[in-house]
Amino acid sequence: MTTTSTDTIRESTAVVEASHIAVETTQQMIERLEKSPLLLEAKDLDVTYVVEEGEVPACRDIDLQLRRGEILGIAGESASGKSTLLNALSRLQRPPAVTSAGSVVFHPLDGEPVDLTALPEEQLRRYRWDSLSIVMQSAMASLNPVLRLDTQFIDVIMEHDRTITKQRARDRAGELLEMVGIPAGRLRSFSYQLSGGMQQRALIALSLASNPEVVFMDEPTTAVDVVMQRQILTQILQLQATLGFAIVFVTHDLSLLLEISDRIAIMYGGRIVEVGMPEQLYSDAQHPYTRGLRASFPPLSEPVRRLRGIPGTPPDLLNLPTGCAFSPRCPLAVDRCRTERPELTATETGVVACHRAGERDDRAPTETATGEAGRDQHAATARATPAQETSLAPTTQEDR
Repeated sequence: MTTTSTDTIRESTAVVEASHIAVETTQQMIERLEKSPLLLEAKDLDVTYVVEEGEVPACRDIDLQLRRGEILGIAGESASGKSTLLNALSRLQRPPAVTSAGSVVFHPLDGEPVDLTALPEEQLRRYRWDSLSIVMQSAMASLNPVLRLDTQFIDVIMEHDRTITKQRARDRAGELLEMVGIPAGRLRSFSYQLSGGMQQRALIALSLASNPEVVFMDEPTTAVDVVMQRQILTQILQLQATLGFAIVFVTHDLSLLLEISDRIAIMYGGRIVEVGMPEQLYSDAQHPYTRGLRASFPPLSEPVRRLRGIPGTPPDLLNLPTGCAFSPRCPLAVDRCRTERPELTATETGVVACHRAGERDDRAPTETATGEAGRDQHAATARATPAQETSLAPTTQEDR
């Protein structure tokens, strides 16, 4: 098991900050991703919940690719299937959830591609934490409150590296905590003795114990305040840029994904309805649902306007509409939308599933009143702010 010292992380901070202040253009991002090897690929993936009321189609026809070093965001309302998809990709789903169709192929750095959905539990252990790790949204529920942090870290490290000594594992645990700005001395703490932000950072550190190739993050900043969210996001970006792991980041907050992601997948009713680059989804989203999400958060650089929510409620997955699941709430819906489900079709920078893709509703709020200049200013501000606000060193009294 290789290690990366805290000094290496801190030395790279200035470089990482500079890279996020400079806004990468869509074309540059596309070219970078095209050069990156494939890491994870979901094909025709279906996930079903088997319950007394019947079989609930939680995810359907999922096609996604993740490349090495990429940050892939997945956004949508509650019950859209985001967390279910994340658990299916990482093979962490439990009954009543089952993968009912499709495949999830992992392309390891060394070795042949392997379909994770076909592996028995014992063989999966080879990949968990070593290649694939996860950060859940509730650190309080993930960390054991009756064990000190050092015990939990040492157990994970020694489980996945049988050659390491206990003392070296303890040293490694201290290095991991310092990577996320927590003093190594807090290893003797119980999780309940840490603040919510420190707990979440400790969980991120634990997920990096075996230098994984991809980290799945399920709303890792939901339970913390806005200031701590910024600190955690900054540290995630710094660590990802230094260590090179890919991230699948799930959240309901599209504005957050516009700041940090290379690509974003939008989910609705258990299906992916649009995939695109952040710049494109910000200024020219093709699906009316994506535009609704975009219009529901305030802009940083545009004139003040009244925010508009999306009318109606998410669909009942046991009783989905015949055609497009979004049609009962869509201002552009026509008869075809209510009878024929749209398939994903290619756009300039991604895919979209909509019969009226790209069309606008006159009643919808203006999305980019300041045009391209406003979009670029928003992106620059969003990407620069986290790196400017936070360093990896402890910044509060409780951190010390």
